[in-house]
Amino acid sequence: MLIFGILMGLVAGPLSNKFKILKLPVGLSTILLAIAGLSLFFLRNNTGIILYALATGLGMGLWNALDNLLNLKVIPDQNRVAFFLGVYNLGNTITQAIAPVLAAAVISLFGYSGIFIVSFIFSLIGGISMLSIKSLKR
Repeated sequence: MLIFGILMGLVAGPLSNKFKILKLPVGLSTILLAIAGLSLFFLRNNTGIILYALATGLGMGLWNALDNLLNLKVIPDQNRVAFFLGVYNLGNTITQAIAPVLAAAVISLFGYSGIFIVSFIFSLIGGISMLSIKSLKR
């Protein structure tokens, strides 16, 4: 994961600038994370782990390289950037606080493998949401 994450982190920014695309790679990053979740759900062996590492490394590398720029591009009022970045940070913090509680509920209801399906669902929703941004073309 680290190797693919670093490689994507180094490559994604320059490629995004060169081809003038931002929304597509950020949306793709979360879809890669969704695929990673499914790989561990369906392939409970070394192949699943390798696919997970590949998809997660690529997805996180894309996300880390481009997400903050996407956030800055979609802020509705450029005179209140700090406020909107604070709201974004609050959204991240709240979801990180809720995730363990949700994970415990999923594990108690469906077993540990249920986490991978929930991961798939939330990642897919995130990717579709990113691709649905209307203020950016690509």
